[in-house]
Amino acid sequence: MIDAILESPGALLAGLAVLVLGYLIKYQEWTFLIAGYDETTDVPRSVAADIVGSLAIRIGIATALFGVLAAVVSVPEAIAAAFFAIVVFGVARAIYRLQTYQPTPA
Repeated sequence: MIDAILESPGALLAGLAVLVLGYLIKYQEWTFLIAGYDETTDVPRSVAADIVGSLAIRIGIATALFGVLAAVVSVPEAIAAAFFAIVVFGVARAIYRLQTYQPTPA
């Protein structure tokens, strides 16, 4: 099952889609794309857009590259597991940064 997923062009297309969403969040500040984000929180819109948008751009690029790699060669399951772990770590880091945000004193 994993081989069928890895060898499909879906990973490349999904990566490109996430990359576009990351661009829209980070540079256009489309924070309505961030699930659970509310304007009434202590985290400013620009900070949330920067943190989540940067994460989405990085994940999009990594997923697209992973899709290209999977289309060219057979990717070992260990590499797929490492990719999964890196994405989960990145998401956990972004959540932590948003939850512990403290405005810098002026």
